[in-house]
Parts: sequence; structure tokens; C-alpha cells
Amino acid sequence: MATATLLNYELEEGQRLIDALNLAGLSTDSALWIYSSDSESWHLMLTSEICDREGTLKAYKEILTVFRDVQPELKIDWTSLIAVSPNHELIEGLRQSQLQWNRNLSGRRLTNNMVNGVRVDDGYIYQIK
Repeated sequence: MATATLLNYELEEGQRLIDALNLAGLSTDSALWIYSSDSESWHLMLTSEICDREGTLKAYKEILTVFRDVQPELKIDWTSLIAVSPNHELIEGLRQSQLQWNRNLSGRRLTNNMVNGVRVDDGYIYQIK
């Protein structure tokens, strides 16, 4: 199955957003780009404890506020962002894999895998905590 290519600038811009969120006090313990074969597009999945406390909509609002404030302006589309709970099944599965294999997954590509019941066609992991 062919996937759209994740470009270097998208990796760099994703890291800029993660850094900005951390600076703003919106800790993003886990973050990764994940390819959706359904929509044939890449999404930046960001964990936020706000999802658990106040809901996903509130988490998006907080993330988008920081997204809009980043200067120079980010070159990724805000519609590519996905806010999830730190307890999301994919994040939990990746966390368990890190522990099981005693290996940090940061900076790694994830291709054609099943993680905790979630199919991952393609992905790039910034960090899993």
C-alpha cells in the first residue's frame, strides 16, 4: 500500500509545535505523526491530559491557541492535529512496547504494525512517555 510521504518540513514543524506547547505549559508527553489510509493523509497525534479532565474539544482549543501564536507561522495544516488522552490505546501500546523492549522509541519510524489493537500503516514517533 502506497502512502503519502511525510516531508522533512512537516517533521520540523511538528517539533516546533511540540516545543511551543511545552513552553506554554501544555505538556505533550507523547506525540507522533500517523498516516491514515482511510483519509490518505498524515495526522499529528498529541496527548493532552485536558482530554481526560475537560474533554477533547477543550484540548483542541488550547492546542490551537498555541498553534496560532507560533512565530514564524507554522507550515502545517491545523486540521492535521489530533488531540488524544495519554491513555489512548495506541499511546498505551507504544508505552508498553518501550518498557517491554527497554528501548526508547523517540525518533523512530513505525511502519505496517499492529499496536495494542490499532493498525499503524506508517508513523513517526517524536516521543512516548
